[in-house]
Amino acid sequence: MTRPPQPFGTVVSTAGVNLRQYPSTDSSVVGNLNHGAEIGLHSKVHAQTIDGNSIWYLLRDKAVWVSARHVDNTGEVPLSKDAKPSAPQG
Repeated sequence: MTRPPQPFGTVVSTAGVNLRQYPSTDSSVVGNLNHGAEIGLHSKVHAQTIDGNSIWYLLRDKAVWVSARHVDNTGEVPLSKDAKPSAPQG
């Protein structure tokens, strides 16, 4: 299996992780990922703190958020204000 280009993340929570519409547990769950899943990361923001970690990642291929508390990242993930916009998905 080929890894996504950097930056990417690997789900480390044994229970997996929820994908959220916005970077908060108050936001709607729009999907989930299993332990070990690898995902492309577009950018990060500081938002709701989960177990001492306030970083949330925006996925590269889908406009959803995941708590960094449950994901180990590989490569430099830019802050959202520094990230280049993604090409429109269509």
